[in-house]
Amino acid sequence: MKLIVLAAGKGTRFLPITNTIPKGMIPLLGKPLLEHVITPYLPYVSDIIFVISEPLGIKIKEYFKENYLGHKIFYRIQTEQKGTMSALLVCKDLITEDELFCVCNGDDLLKESDIKKALKNKIIGIGISKKLMPKNYLGIEIKDEYVSNFKTHDLAEDYVEDMFYNGFNILDNKIFIFEPVLLKNGESGLPHTLLANLATYPLKAFIFKSWGTVNSPRDMADAEDFLKN
Repeated sequence: MKLIVLAAGKGTRFLPITNTIPKGMIPLLGKPLLEHVITPYLPYVSDIIFVISEPLGIKIKEYFKENYLGHKIFYRIQTEQKGTMSALLVCKDLITEDELFCVCNGDDLLKESDIKKALKNKIIGIGISKKLMPKNYLGIEIKDEYVSNFKTHDLAEDYVEDMFYNGFNILDNKIFIFEPVLLKNGESGLPHTLLANLATYPLKAFIFKSWGTVNSPRDMADAEDFLKN
């Protein structure tokens, strides 16, 4: 199973450091963030595809090169429309018909035990975790172990505890035929595109016990604790 890592984001919340390095290369416990992201996948995946942006994405290529710990590495550049769905679309040529593949965000930290359990299912689905998150994140409703709906949070509080999509996906090439769903900021969202096609593309809800996010500098201390524990 191939692993696609969506790592083309500009990392604006980490400015000014992301003026000179991509977000995925920000050091965390002495290693780039992306190295921590992919490490728990390594026993279970074959080729790894990094979606990067120019010009700073070259630093990701210089670090992981064409082979990383026995895994062949490919790179695709996201040049036009932004967002996670458009990032995934640039990998279409590397995926064969009816092939299951894994997709993760370049700033979500997960545990190997959760990844191993999810991949054993060998079916299409997404990772779900219970966590306190900003209220603009989409909550997940589950019925009979499958995603039944996404939900928004119209609350006064800035943060809410709920079941959230944690950036983990097992998909197949049917995802490439769906019309990308555009968000208000003009980006195309992978989870939003999945939501729009639940009737024909059911998603198993893989429940992950742990999930570490690296959305802004305020998350760095918690991310270090996540990795240490």
